[in-house]
Amino acid sequence: MKIDAYSILVVLSILVVLSYVFNYLAGKLKIPSVLLLIASGIGLKYAAEHTNLVLPPTQTLLEILGVTGLIFIVLEAALDLSIQRDKLPLISRAFLSALVLLVLTSGLMAALFMAYYNTNFNQALIHAIPLSVISSAIAIPSVQNMDAEKKEFVIYESTFSDILGIIAFNYFVMDHSSGVSALLGFSWDLILILIISIISTVALVLLLNHATTHVRFFLTFSIIILAYSIAKYLHLPSLFLVLCFGLVLNNFKLFDYPQVHKFLSFNKLNDVTKELKLMTAETAFIIRTFFFLLFGYSLNMLLLKSKDVIIIGLLIIALTIILRFVFLKYLLKINSTPLSLIAPRGLITILLFYSIPKEQRLAELSEGVLFIVIVLTGLSMTLGLLLTKQSPKEKIEDVI
Repeated sequence: MKIDAYSILVVLSILVVLSYVFNYLAGKLKIPSVLLLIASGIGLKYAAEHTNLVLPPTQTLLEILGVTGLIFIVLEAALDLSIQRDKLPLISRAFLSALVLLVLTSGLMAALFMAYYNTNFNQALIHAIPLSVISSAIAIPSVQNMDAEKKEFVIYESTFSDILGIIAFNYFVMDHSSGVSALLGFSWDLILILIISIISTVALVLLLNHATTHVRFFLTFSIIILAYSIAKYLHLPSLFLVLCFGLVLNNFKLFDYPQVHKFLSFNKLNDVTKELKLMTAETAFIIRTFFFLLFGYSLNMLLLKSKDVIIIGLLIIALTIILRFVFLKYLLKINSTPLSLIAPRGLITILLFYSIPKEQRLAELSEGVLFIVIVLTGLSMTLGLLLTKQSPKEKIEDVI
């Protein structure tokens, strides 16, 4: 069955409207809109099969949407983060939480895969890291109604988790060296991306400040994506670039010096930042919508009939929640059950999983496990958000 251009436009428009409805329902019901989008994608697949509608392969499009979605989601998060002296303890603890939980979760998960699939540690770890990364794509939009301190903790932690997860994944996939040479190479990559980030950020801020045309934001987005992609080709942790640009633009008042005022108009930058936040949020919403719809559409639901898929999925969930609860309560001294349950997996998990080279892929570990982990961590987060209303208000800085 073939459909014309107008039919495609109708379907796409309906899907976008439906996504806005899901977003509204998510705020009311505390159910992540991502789960509703994935379910809709699954429904679309069955509808297409029922009507004999043949659609092109979605793998490449899914990867493109995943990469651009990740860029916009991290940028959106960075544009909402304010750097203040009194927030440094919160930021440092969020970073510590992201780092330690990523290491512990991926390490224990790798040990599980080694025992269950009889594989080596490096291959097991490559599959464990994507499943250990907290998804900022799901966490950030879902915690907007939480207390300000907890919301910022989740935003910082999930953003750091994305960045650290990508760095670790790229290292173990691409770098087969060990010892001092590996450490030096890794340190050089961080220094190089930091230099590139500073240069790119200065150039983009000057562009936004001095551009006279109204059509400037998608030019900025294109430059960011270009720089991100080039850094990716060089196997650098390119999300640093996106994070650096967003943080600088949202905190440009930290550079309030007479020399800076010669080159920048702070009033203009303030207006530009407000507009850019709106454009970024809208673009991220659209990309996220179609990414999760396509993911749901591409799923092979027959995989869920496998006993191994269900067992591994449930073990991963148990491992994730128990480790997080113990770490937050006994090491960071955060006595907050809702925060322990807010560790969703999503876009970055899917993107990294599909980026595993074919020669390193575990055939037994299917995308069915991804589906179970994403759905159950989403439901766990729903429970955490519902419990948040019942928990006494507390400041993160006070309890950690």
